[in-house]
Amino acid sequence: MMKTKDKYNSLGKLIVKKLRDETYDNYKKEIDNSKSLSVEEYYQLPRNIEYDKNLQNIEDERFEFFKSLNEKQKEQLDKLILKTLDETAFNILREIEDGHSLGESISLKFNNTSIDDVYDEFLSGTFYGEYFLWLKSFSDFGEYQY
Repeated sequence: MMKTKDKYNSLGKLIVKKLRDETYDNYKKEIDNSKSLSVEEYYQLPRNIEYDKNLQNIEDERFEFFKSLNEKQKEQLDKLILKTLDETAFNILREIEDGHSLGESISLKFNNTSIDDVYDEFLSGTFYGEYFLWLKSFSDFGEYQY
């Protein structure tokens, strides 16, 4: 028989990957790209004339912003981005669980089983509490960021 902890590992991995790691990885690629190019080199890159001018301006401003940060500021921004992702994921997972008890639920199924039916099987006892454990076990970017 599969241990309770192991039974929901694939759910935890999926939630961590989709609600945190993929987005944070994309951010890190953008900020790392700003380290590898000078502002002059960046503006010499070929531009797609079909690309929306407003979107290009946003990307240009973001590049310049990232480029302007010193290492301490980048570290603080990294922590802020992780904190924002973690708080968002935590709030979504809490709403899935708490909304159910209020009759205003976002329903979620995993392997054809309603999450509402398995809270007592989680090590933490709550869906959103399990997020802390899943981050510790499965995130490429460390534990929950406060």
